[in-house]
Amino acid sequence: MSDLTDSFYSPINGLKYAPEWAGTNVFLTCLPVEDCCDQLFSEELDCIAGVAELRRKTFASGRVCARASLAEAGLPAVALPQAADGSVRWPEGVIGSLSHTNEWAVSAIAVCAMTEAIGLGVDLERIQPLETGVLKLIATRAERAELAQAGNTRWHSVALFSMKESIYKCLRRSYGRFIEFQEVEILELAGGRPRVRFRSDALKQQFDPAQLELRIAVTPEHVFTLAWLRQSCEGTESALSGQPPHGSASD
Repeated sequence: MSDLTDSFYSPINGLKYAPEWAGTNVFLTCLPVEDCCDQLFSEELDCIAGVAELRRKTFASGRVCARASLAEAGLPAVALPQAADGSVRWPEGVIGSLSHTNEWAVSAIAVCAMTEAIGLGVDLERIQPLETGVLKLIATRAERAELAQAGNTRWHSVALFSMKESIYKCLRRSYGRFIEFQEVEILELAGGRPRVRFRSDALKQQFDPAQLELRIAVTPEHVFTLAWLRQSCEGTESALSGQPPHGSASD
């Protein structure tokens, strides 16, 4: 499609409130990236003082997107400034995640009282070839073998990158540390039922892969992924109460 901001096209397949897809009460919004800085709160404007124009647009569009998701959940519009690690400071009782390309912004939020999720991550990527060096950086040997066996499907490698990004965002609230690409392995992605294995001892000690719910949507030009962490282990729940938000990927 030549015009990626065509109102009839959505890189998240038109998903909005999709418990049947996400498996929990998640509110999704996707909007074109626009110059909407006039809709920002003063605390948010402070976060982008002096940054490049495109960064101002993606930041502002992400916040507008997030407030649309909050409204869908029946919550008021509030400022969403950045934390020290670049993530979003969500209102109390809300978990959420943002992502963007240069053309689109996407948000996902869940109200803690309405969901079993205790962590949430989303990522949106435009489908484009990944260089061999980049693929070796993000993919384990087993993942690369599976990609080769699948015939290098156009979206497959991008989906692998995107799913790892969603998982990192999902876990960072409780993990509190940088997660390397090679610490998480995702197999059977092309079949639509991705299987996760944690490769680092620290991740293995804190999380059970069965706690993670993963979703993927593929449109002609984009891959959209979502990860949420199920509240099922006492260790994870207690870790949340004492861990400040921290992570590697900014929202």
